[in-house]
Amino acid sequence: MGVFSHDEDDRGATLRHHEAQQRRADARSRQQRRDFGTHTASWRQEFDLHVVKPGETLADIAGEAYGNPDSWPRIQQANPIVLRNPEILHAGLVLRIPRSEDKPLA
Repeated sequence: MGVFSHDEDDRGATLRHHEAQQRRADARSRQQRRDFGTHTASWRQEFDLHVVKPGETLADIAGEAYGNPDSWPRIQQANPIVLRNPEILHAGLVLRIPRSEDKPLA
């Protein structure tokens, strides 16, 4: 017996511990799925999508979206990865257009 007499108790405690960890992980996973749906819905409320047409510029898109061609930096700010150079737009590129001009991004 000696030092190893609590082997069976330790296995039971370890098993209960692992089961509790799994329950917490499952609960976190369910919560993340719910949060993702909420995040996606809020994203749709903040942005519209625009497909760039041949010959179109950011100023053209801003003029169409906001009525002010000088608002094009807002579109660039909303699309930092696809618009590293705002002078280069390719037809077919999909851009996020912020809906409200009064709220700053980020």
